[in-house]
Amino acid sequence: MRQIKFGVGIYGTENAREAVELARRAEALGYDRFWIGDSHMIWRELYVLAGAIAMATNKIAIGPGVTHPAVRHLTVTASAMATLHELTAGRVFLGFGVGASGPANVGMQPVTVPEFEANLLSLKQLLRGEPVEFNGTEAKCLFPCGEIPIYIGTRAPQVMKLACRLTAGFIHAGASDSLIELVQQIQSYAQAAGRKSGEVEFIYRLPCAIDDDAAQARNAVKGVVARTAMTQMGRLYDRGQLDDPEDRSAIARMRQEYNTYHHMDAAHGYLVRDQWLERFALAGKAGHLKGKVQQFLAAGIDELTIIPCGLSKQTTVESFARDIMDKI
Repeated sequence: MRQIKFGVGIYGTENAREAVELARRAEALGYDRFWIGDSHMIWRELYVLAGAIAMATNKIAIGPGVTHPAVRHLTVTASAMATLHELTAGRVFLGFGVGASGPANVGMQPVTVPEFEANLLSLKQLLRGEPVEFNGTEAKCLFPCGEIPIYIGTRAPQVMKLACRLTAGFIHAGASDSLIELVQQIQSYAQAAGRKSGEVEFIYRLPCAIDDDAAQARNAVKGVVARTAMTQMGRLYDRGQLDDPEDRSAIARMRQEYNTYHHMDAAHGYLVRDQWLERFALAGKAGHLKGKVQQFLAAGIDELTIIPCGLSKQTTVESFARDIMDKI
């Protein structure tokens, strides 16, 4: 039987100590990975949290979910990951993307696809201890960690293909209703790149809230759904392929009113249509969510990572482990 991994992902919106305790609890409950978001002006600092979590845990893998090259220089990322590799005795991974709120909040643009590929290749060289030239100066990490799993978070087909050629896998943070087709798409890209079957992992990440009051759970995930829906449905909007007029109106309004200084938080809940929640989140009673998770696993994903939402993230992580993860 295929081994499925489960992860927990956070955006550093709460006190840093709470993040460390959440990671400790996730490890105790049997989760495989702990992902830490990177948007340095609005969330607690990624690598400070990662170092603290490294010293507070023993088994769970830790890494950015995801960082980017626009704000953090590649040499900083390489140094940070090599240091984290030492602290954890190797239980690290790296989530990487072009950048969203991190660059936007300091007036920068995400990198282009060609720039992203060049950055990815240079980063891999730095992690291996190989020299890379920057601005006419050769740089080299003196304490390299070697090859580590790198996962690319993207919705762009060209970057998906890049992930399948050059990395350990692909992170999907979008709708579930097209999951089977997307898994097959990634598998075809991997095959075209000459990768072995199962070599490229498919990681599905989405917000989760579990409550006997299904309405309360659904409200709790809206802040995260706002961004994922705007990005994925926005592509359809731009192509003239978003058929529902109310969806088109909601996306247009969201683009006007979305504030990246409140990225992924509850401030944008009012912009989210209730009809989107079943597609973009796990929210409701445990029994209903267990069935959805079984469908995700049947689609062929390799890891399901939840972004815990609700009044208590720890309670959500515990409920998911007890009522869903342990019963799959």
